[in-house]
Amino acid sequence: MAAVFNEDIFNEKYNKYSAAVYKTAYQYLLDVHLAQDITQDVFIKLFTAKRVFHDSEHEKNWLLRVTINMCKNVLRSKAYHNLQLNDNIELYDNSFEKKSEDGLDMFAELKKLSPRQRTAVYLYYYEGYAVKDISALMGEKENTVKSHLSRARQKLKSMIEKE
Repeated sequence: MAAVFNEDIFNEKYNKYSAAVYKTAYQYLLDVHLAQDITQDVFIKLFTAKRVFHDSEHEKNWLLRVTINMCKNVLRSKAYHNLQLNDNIELYDNSFEKKSEDGLDMFAELKKLSPRQRTAVYLYYYEGYAVKDISALMGEKENTVKSHLSRARQKLKSMIEKE
């Protein structure tokens, strides 16, 4: 017997998790449109998957893991590499932009990091995940995540010192 789609449940889950899914996809891809597409695909996958979650944290972790996997797939795809970017396309989401008191644009600095470093920084500092949890979400060893964070901090520090 197939499960019946419940619009109220969908809206509740979408409202609860869509921002985290979108921001994670955006940090990985730095493209508004691809992040929106990934967000839609992740929620389609959520409602077509026959998964049982222990709690809301387990559900959120699953959603972010799926998001990261889909982002990796996009980066590996030929279509992504053949994409011709139009100067008029909005490539970044200015809702992430926050200039510090000294005028430093941290978003611009974060864009200079690799996708994995950016994602690790986002999950650690913005979503509040521990290294162990980020490791599981990104499918990488804990020491690799620590390296991503360490290298990102070093790069950001040197960029800030240059400013």
